[in-house]
Amino acid sequence: MPALGRIARALAFPAVLASAFGGLATLAGCPAVYPELGTGVHKAPPERVLDPPAPEELRWVRIVAARIPERARDGRTWGQAFGSLPDPYAKLIVDDKELIRTPAQSDTLSPTWPSGPRGNFRLAREARLRIELWDNNPINDRPIGVRDIGRVSEEQRTSKEIRVELDGGAEVTIAFEPAHAMLGLGLWYELRSESVYVTRMLEQSPAERAGLIRGDQVVQIGARPVELMTPDEVRSAFNSVPVSGIPLLVKHPDGATLTVTLKEGPIYPTFAQFGAID
Repeated sequence: MPALGRIARALAFPAVLASAFGGLATLAGCPAVYPELGTGVHKAPPERVLDPPAPEELRWVRIVAARIPERARDGRTWGQAFGSLPDPYAKLIVDDKELIRTPAQSDTLSPTWPSGPRGNFRLAREARLRIELWDNNPINDRPIGVRDIGRVSEEQRTSKEIRVELDGGAEVTIAFEPAHAMLGLGLWYELRSESVYVTRMLEQSPAERAGLIRGDQVVQIGARPVELMTPDEVRSAFNSVPVSGIPLLVKHPDGATLTVTLKEGPIYPTFAQFGAID
């Protein structure tokens, strides 16, 4: 019996027993569940020449810091007005939709939000930005200052920074850099009995650029048929990609076959797909 088939059946046996004795589902009506595995990614070194370069419409954005006046909008000091310094948070609005909201940082006039969201966001050149600074309050949050930034200027793009003064005198600094890259294949897959299937990919990853699509069956890795490989061998092949790449024979869902050589390359994952990156 092929290696993947033997191991998959062995792993499935306890689940079958649990289903039978628990009465939760019949064997015929309980679909098989296979583990989804992802290929590794790592940060691109500064000296690496990235090909392809970062897409123009993707920018790495982070609300870096703010400077808040010692007096609140009514002219009193924060202690006189509210008994303590503000607990500020910031919101970046793009085309009337909230893009980023920092957590509140307690009792400060100089927040830096070190755990705030940061990553690659898709921003058209004509997008219009607005920044809002608020004081977090258990009952009603209080506005500290707002500013309509409008379209990002060429000077701001070149400097990779947006620094604006809000009404009320507060100042906010926003990092606005070309998208940050990760290196890898950008591929997730399932180990099924005697086969491997592509489940998803990061947008514009080497896997996607090579022509792979969701639902592809990986038939062969290098010179070895997948049905003769163990799960550990499959994982090792995807996680230890040589500089020359990893040859794959895949079958599309429509039955067409494709031979590709996957190499690690730059990936510019969006915040929505990948979350925060530095």
